Amino acid sequence: MDPPPRPDRPTKSDVIMALPLGVGTGALLTATMIFVMSLPTSGSLSVFAAVIALAVSIPAWLLGLCLLGGPAWWWLHRRDVRSPGAGAAVGAVLTGLSAATMLLTCGQPFRPGGVVDSPWSLFVGLVAIGAVVGLQTVAFAYRVRT
Repeated sequence: MDPPPRPDRPTKSDVIMALPLGVGTGALLTATMIFVMSLPTSGSLSVFAAVIALAVSIPAWLLGLCLLGGPAWWWLHRRDVRSPGAGAAVGAVLTGLSAATMLLTCGQPFRPGGVVDSPWSLFVGLVAIGAVVGLQTVAFAYRVRT
């Protein structure tokens, strides 16, 4: 028996729910990554770094999904590209561009003795998180309904 087909159009409630789902996932994964990456350099202050990262990443992911992810999603939808893999690829590319811009303009956390030792590991981690968020939001919006 074949699985039911994926819907051609997400409902408005699916689109509205995909936004907080993506923001929450991106922010929690970013805070977790900062916690793990700051353990060697910050020790017990890693929890504080993770809390600050969570507070900063919620509006960052919200703005990124609204200003970059939403238009990219609309563009893909208009071209009948609705696969979660495409969402992951676009999420990774857009997050990579945003992270590269952040790294080139504000290199503050990467001073000697900063919170994170390697800007490249932070960049790769953010790109991976962007791919997960892109995959998750597209998969949620176009999920099969029974």
